[in-house]
Amino acid sequence: MPIDFKTTLRTAELACLNLKSGLSPEEAPAALARLTKELTDIINYFNILNEINTSEVEPLYSPLLEVAGLRPDEPERRANPEELLSQAPNRLGSFFVVPKII
Repeated sequence: MPIDFKTTLRTAELACLNLKSGLSPEEAPAALARLTKELTDIINYFNILNEINTSEVEPLYSPLLEVAGLRPDEPERRANPEELLSQAPNRLGSFFVVPKII
């Protein structure tokens, strides 16, 4: 099933993608054609996968069947905040001082 340019543009719009970002007006049509071909190839591949008979294959995982084991709720020794802060290279009162990252 080939995908047309209109479908590619609509898909990009729904995905909040700007297909023209960083492209010159001359490059945009070629990029749109390439993306349209890639989407068509992906859909064709899924169509091939849909033809495979998987009736005898058991699912490998289902989150509905798994039950997470609960750990016992037991108190444990936590480090003293002052002990942790004493190992910090820089501190300000009861806080770690870290470099500003922006």
